[in-house]
Amino acid sequence: MNGKSLFYGFITGSVIGGTIALLSTPKSGNEVQQLVVSNVNNLMTSLTNVREKTVQLRNQVESVAKDGASTFKTVTSDVKNSINEWKKDVEPTMNDIQKSIQELHETIDQLEKEIKRPLT
Repeated sequence: MNGKSLFYGFITGSVIGGTIALLSTPKSGNEVQQLVVSNVNNLMTSLTNVREKTVQLRNQVESVAKDGASTFKTVTSDVKNSINEWKKDVEPTMNDIQKSIQELHETIDQLEKEIKRPLT
């Protein structure tokens, strides 16, 4: 629910409630005027409270968004650093594996040559 819908619903409910109250009470004109002034003051107070709460909520959302962005950047940086460290740790092993694979290829090539050599 967005803020405008809430605001319009609040105003509409207040007007309807005030109208029903005015029409259903057998009070004098002076009492009705005081009631209307009181209701308007209550309405203004309520609107001010809603406005203050909305500003507080917006500020909290902005703060959480900034904190979230900062945290995301930190986590991203940490993950990148971890990956780079892992690559550095694994690099010697990868080189050893590649060297072993190359030696295996050479051995296979030698075996193939020996197999193809005629028997004398």
